[in-house]
This record gives sequence, structure tokens and C-alpha cells, in this order.
Amino acid sequence: MKKREKVVLIGANGLIGKAFIEKYRNKYQIIKCLRKHNTISLLKKHKPSIIFNSSGEPYNEKAMFYTNLILVKKILDYCIKNKCYFIHLGSSGEYGRHNYPTSENTFLKPATKYESTKAAASLLVSGYAKAYKLNAIVVRPYCVFGYFSKQNLLIPRIINSIKHNKEMKIFRGVHDFIYVKDFIRGISIIIDKKKIWKNGEIINLGSGIQLSNVQVLKKIQNIFGKKGKFTKINKKFRPYDTDCWVCDTRYAKKRFGFKTKYNFPKAMLDIFKYYKKKIKI
Repeated sequence: MKKREKVVLIGANGLIGKAFIEKYRNKYQIIKCLRKHNTISLLKKHKPSIIFNSSGEPYNEKAMFYTNLILVKKILDYCIKNKCYFIHLGSSGEYGRHNYPTSENTFLKPATKYESTKAAASLLVSGYAKAYKLNAIVVRPYCVFGYFSKQNLLIPRIINSIKHNKEMKIFRGVHDFIYVKDFIRGISIIIDKKKIWKNGEIINLGSGIQLSNVQVLKKIQNIFGKKGKFTKINKKFRPYDTDCWVCDTRYAKKRFGFKTKYNFPKAMLDIFKYYKKKIKI
């Protein structure tokens, strides 16, 4: 029997972490790293062959600099000494606002503290990997969604609004949505092909399809069979929201053979089946 690779998963309680554990607990030996843990002490204890950092702090500005940047530097220092593989999750927000699909070569233009700390960490990983010949890469997710999503995000809010028949405003905005099952499959493919990694390379994982908030609303209404109480607002919710946010998927497809299997309606149908098991719709 082939020995399972040991993966320390940092940020194991997030959407991506939970979904990865649920799907791949039998394929990999996964060690959870949570906020309560001392990350470096845990790495030293378990000595993983792969570190998967899915952690990030998007809301608490006081914690952003440490979680999004300093912790990454500490992990890189560990990797220098222990020569393990390192997957760091960046953010598509690092690219900032462009009027075309963003690729791995797109110039970074972060516009928030979160985006800037994530961009700095990605540059740190890429630079360290090249300087120290580390097997370290950056994967930039676009808008990952699934049934473990935080309840303050668009899709869960729409679903909860329909469920409870509460009024909700839908502002103008767009995203490239990628279903979490596709995303974690992409991560697994990248892990399985770790021998072809280039030190410090960047890999975008998105669907390559942009949907507006109104389109998302209509598709969810169709799947759930209820209209709910929604008011469409023809202005952006935040000043830095944009009318173009979509992934150029060519690199991931060419290098790793990755492409999504779930379009948005198929993903929402899968989520709907999950919700029907848990709650009454």
C-alpha cells in the first residue's frame, strides 16, 4: 500500500480547508493547523512533506499583517531548513482592477490592506523560492464558494434571504466564481504533479466565467424555486468594486491539465441538495 503523504493544512477551519479535509482525508495524511496552534511548533512536531497554507485574514486589520505576511515568512524560513513542498494561497485581489481577464503575468495593483498584504506575501514566496531553490508556489484563487462559505458572503446571504423570506439589496458587481469542489481538486492535481513545479511559480485557479450579482441571484432563485424579496441597486457596494473580475485560465490548463467540471448552476444544484439535507427550504 502506498504511503500517504503528510500534509499540514494551515487554516483548516476555512471553506477550502474543510472541503479539502472532507474530500481527501483518505488520500493524504492531513494534520490540521488552527488559529490556536503555534504553526512553526506544529510543523516541527509533524515534519510534513507538504505545507498547504490556506489561511488568511480579510477583515481584522490589526491581525492582517501578521497572518497574511509575517506568518508566511516564518513558514518560508522553516522550508529553507527542512526542504518540504509549500503551497501558499494568495488572492485574485492582488491583481487589483483591470478591464481584462487577469493572468499570472498581470501587473499587481492591490487597492486594500488585505490585498496588499496578500500581494506582499506572494512576492515573498516567489522571491524566496527562487533565491533558496525552494519547492514553493503561489496559488491564487478567484471567488471560491461552497456550503462551508462564511454566512456574510453574497451566495449564503442570498440563500438565507430566500429561506427566511427577508429583504436584501443586490448591488452592482461581478466575480469569477469557482466551486470549492473544483478548487480543491485543482489543489490535489497540483500536489500530485509537484515534481514539475517551478520554484516560485504562480497559478491562477478560477472558472474563466464572470457573473454579475444579479445573474447570481437569478440562478439561485431558479435552483431554489423561490423569488424572495430583493431590491436591485445600480451602484457598487464598495468604492473599489469593479465591473470586470475574471480569471485567465490558460496557464493552469496547459501546465496541470486543470479545468472546472462545475458550472454555476450545477454547483448551486449540488449546494441545494446539501441544504435540503440540513435545513428545510
